[in-house]
Amino acid sequence: MGQPTGPTGFDQIYSTRLDDAHNDFDFWLGNWEVTWKRWAGKDDYNPTNISEHRVFAALDGKALIEMAYEDSVVRGSKTAGFSIRYFDDRLQKWVMFQSWPGLNMTNFSSLQGIHHHKRIQLYKKGKTQRVFMGNPVGTPYDNRYTFSDAHPESFRWESSVSLDSMRTWATLSIAEGTKIPDFESLLDDKKQWYTQGDGYDCNDSLLAPLKPYLGQWTGEITYTQGKKKNKYRVERVLKPFLSGCAALGYQINYVEGEIRKEMIFVSYLTASDQWIFYTLNDRMGESHKTFFATQLGEEVTFVKKDTLDVVSAGNLRAFSWKSSKLNKQTIEGTIPDKDWAFKIDLVRNEE
Repeated sequence: MGQPTGPTGFDQIYSTRLDDAHNDFDFWLGNWEVTWKRWAGKDDYNPTNISEHRVFAALDGKALIEMAYEDSVVRGSKTAGFSIRYFDDRLQKWVMFQSWPGLNMTNFSSLQGIHHHKRIQLYKKGKTQRVFMGNPVGTPYDNRYTFSDAHPESFRWESSVSLDSMRTWATLSIAEGTKIPDFESLLDDKKQWYTQGDGYDCNDSLLAPLKPYLGQWTGEITYTQGKKKNKYRVERVLKPFLSGCAALGYQINYVEGEIRKEMIFVSYLTASDQWIFYTLNDRMGESHKTFFATQLGEEVTFVKKDTLDVVSAGNLRAFSWKSSKLNKQTIEGTIPDKDWAFKIDLVRNEE
């Protein structure tokens, strides 16, 4: 396996496998220019900006990854966003995680919903952070994303809000997407897709504490169950992306002839002053996991917290992450009541 050099290369590693309920979003794969209109009161909507969205499959088609750039990175974007969505077989719903990492940003949220009558509608709950439509701060609301009118070259998206328990809705934003040529052509030959957008938004200091953990790594993972130990080869890549505001990558474990894959997203959440570690594996029926840490250093402990609507998968409650100046890192975690543990020893590869 080689390090992916672009979105297409990444897809070759995580070969597209969108079928049955998992193919509802397959229309969205590719590169899109999206024009936005925002509610201006009554029935008026004003055009605001253009964004560029790059969407590709991951985890053998279990998930789709989106990179979004306000006003397009090729025009000097100032903000960038990320989302990953997958069909949760246990819930029989689509689950979406999104983040706009960087200074003074909302940071992250999640939605879930279903495909019905040729529309995908995703929902989340929240409380207003400002006076809105005459309602005070802290008013409960429901937010709805609607994907509709999906065609090979176009789609429509709406964001709506309800302040009366979904009895009535007000559409706040309308976005219309038009497919544009393959985004591989927009990449600088000297850059990988992870770094696309660097220099447009976040400064280098935001990801500085994460720097020892970034890069391309190989090593072994040891699983311990009671007195039994098994060791397998492992590969990990974690790179800065979204203008250096966050890090995205993958890990592959080669276990008894089986290739096990997982996505990794790491970001500093300025709004809550903590780090998030989001991961999703390729096993059908398993949900994502979210872990949080207050600060990073040569050794850090990430603790599992279910801050999103969908409960994290698995019994692992925390893991430690250690780095050394010898270009090595170690990740360890245990489940005491099951007498189970894992340890990953990695060495940095030359890049």
